Amino acid sequence: MGRRSTPRLRFRVEMVTVDPMELVVPDDLALESGCSPQELLFGLAVGLVLDGRLTLGRAAGLAGLSKIAFLEELGRRRIPMPYDEQDLKADLLTLREVFPNSAPDRP
Repeated sequence: MGRRSTPRLRFRVEMVTVDPMELVVPDDLALESGCSPQELLFGLAVGLVLDGRLTLGRAAGLAGLSKIAFLEELGRRRIPMPYDEQDLKADLLTLREVFPNSAPDRP
């Protein structure tokens, strides 16, 4: 008897600066997860951000969303993004540059 092939869900991942890469997900896996191709890409993008492998902007592009829409979806799903001391320092520096007269004096 011949081996029965598993049907596969196919979709293309396209990013602005790289050639497209085709991912193949077996249909039974896609059906079991209950995810659409867009949801699978969103999950992949979130995982890559959490692993520190993609920036939020690149992950948003992978998911087919703007950065704002990606952040809104993360918030809607209550998915926290990593935020460390270096991020805080960068944000404080930006705020001081944008609002130079609003920052309290430092000792």
